[in-house]
Amino acid sequence: MSRLKFVSELKERRFAGFLTAYLAGGWVAIEVIDQFIDRDILPTYIYPAALTLLLAGLPGVVIVTWYHGAKDRQRTTRREVWMLSVVVAIAALTSGYIFREGLRESRAGPVTALDRLDPTEDPRRLAVLYFEPVGSSEETAALAAGITETLIDELSGVGALHVVSANGVAMFRNTSPSPDSVGRALEVGTLVGGSVAQADSITRVTVRVTNASTGEQIGRRNLARPRSELFQLQDDLAREVALFLRETIGQEVELLSGSSGTDNVDAWVLARQADERVEDARRLASLDDLDAAGRQLAQADSLLAQAVGLAPEWPAARTRRGWVSYQRSRLGGFDRVRYAEWIESGLQYAAEALQIADSDPDALELQATLRYWRYLLNLTDEQAEAAELLTAAETDFRASIAANPAQASALSSLSHLLMNRGQTAEAKLVAERSYSADPYLQNANVTILRLFQASLDLEDGLEAQKWCDIGRRRFPEDFRFRECQVWQYALRDQTPDIARAWELCGEVLERSPPGVREFNDPRCRIIIGMALVRAGLADSARAVLESARTGVDVDPIRELAMFEAIPRSWLGDMDEAVSLMATFLAANPGQVEAYASDRTWWFEDLRADPRYNSLLGVR
Repeated sequence: MSRLKFVSELKERRFAGFLTAYLAGGWVAIEVIDQFIDRDILPTYIYPAALTLLLAGLPGVVIVTWYHGAKDRQRTTRREVWMLSVVVAIAALTSGYIFREGLRESRAGPVTALDRLDPTEDPRRLAVLYFEPVGSSEETAALAAGITETLIDELSGVGALHVVSANGVAMFRNTSPSPDSVGRALEVGTLVGGSVAQADSITRVTVRVTNASTGEQIGRRNLARPRSELFQLQDDLAREVALFLRETIGQEVELLSGSSGTDNVDAWVLARQADERVEDARRLASLDDLDAAGRQLAQADSLLAQAVGLAPEWPAARTRRGWVSYQRSRLGGFDRVRYAEWIESGLQYAAEALQIADSDPDALELQATLRYWRYLLNLTDEQAEAAELLTAAETDFRASIAANPAQASALSSLSHLLMNRGQTAEAKLVAERSYSADPYLQNANVTILRLFQASLDLEDGLEAQKWCDIGRRRFPEDFRFRECQVWQYALRDQTPDIARAWELCGEVLERSPPGVREFNDPRCRIIIGMALVRAGLADSARAVLESARTGVDVDPIRELAMFEAIPRSWLGDMDEAVSLMATFLAANPGQVEAYASDRTWWFEDLRADPRYNSLLGVR
């Protein structure tokens, strides 16, 4: 059909008129629906469903106009019926899907005035601050912390509330900040706090609920119970707070049935005292007082051993002992025998806990962490054994997350494991889930760093910059969020500021703990070497890389050799690059499989060299 004839056909069938009438009528219908939605007569999901139906109907108008638009009468054909049937089916399916999804979301909860509030004014967003112990008793201090964390756990199970985790409020422990400053820092509208006192075997708790933005006290209660009724006291406390919130929010706040996991009060108190020792150990380790940290962990283990004796069917006490073993394995030094002993000890406690509760998420995470730690330390003799260990660790992490999808620490560790497997995209997604589940996780800095590293491995400069900035803002004294700025100079198509890179490396060393400062110096030099390659300063890059060479006493697992191999390959120094990778893989035979499957841009040049592929057993 010629172009002129086609235009003539369109005019004869009054195509423009019918289409204009359809669009005009549709626009009026959409406007009416919009007005009804604005007046809350119709739900919001009707609008996209109607708009989709209008657009999906356009092909139907075209078909009907073509076959029946002329002034004389036309017969209906099979082809027309078939085409209209397809159009109607597509329109019904598409708009029906949007309608169904909108209906499902509306049932999940309508948008209310509360939903439009700033986070610091929303009473449903709350933080439970650590209750203050009255007096100097160690047991009272442990009890106050335990009651606080139990209350956080109970309220976290309430769907109507957004509750900051214990890690989030820990920064305000033993301090007296103003309510509005806490509200701004944690983005909450309600604060719960109080005090705990003990006298004559009676435990007394005072609880206060406060408006974070105004500082106005919403409510206050005093509760008292015999020490033997401690768990009942905790339940009563949760109910009182729920009552305050119900009065404030104007809706039901239904608590889940909470349980400490044991009905033995003495065992629970001992476990809480052990937790306090562990916190002290972390603080001492951060100050590089490893001997004192070790003594605190030994005391924690002793207290937990007593708790296990009093409550042998309580899996949490055994799991806690396992975590203490893991922390003791990390107290400095590179002693393979000591590592192996503590890992084996922790695995035994994990196995005992899993015998009591085979799907306990904490015990599964403990077992996964210790297996993965053994893998990372190359404590296996055979490559096949290392691969089995890595697979078992991944299986346990995933089982822990399946048992508790909000197991943020397991998600964070799994992301690290996936990065070691070369599954960078999934690793980043899992790390994002971890950060969403608990942005105040105790090692949230590590999760943020992992998100940065995954973005860097995916060569996504904007995402890398985003997570580096978040890390520097949240953890300004963490050396890794100075180092991440230098890493970005290694990306392709960069114009590195070499002077700034050296300044940042100086800041990295200033903020590095003494135990890692000697390692961080050559590591940062290697990253500057990468930046120099990107700047086109090959001779300077080689000189800096040569100055970063260090001995096995500083780098026992030869990680720096692997880092140096990357810029050497960019420089075309392939003999040197392959030799460095051979050194690294010889010290880490369990990593061969991971590097064989690695497809990140860092090793593109090396993967083109047959000698490197031979090291990995790749043809």
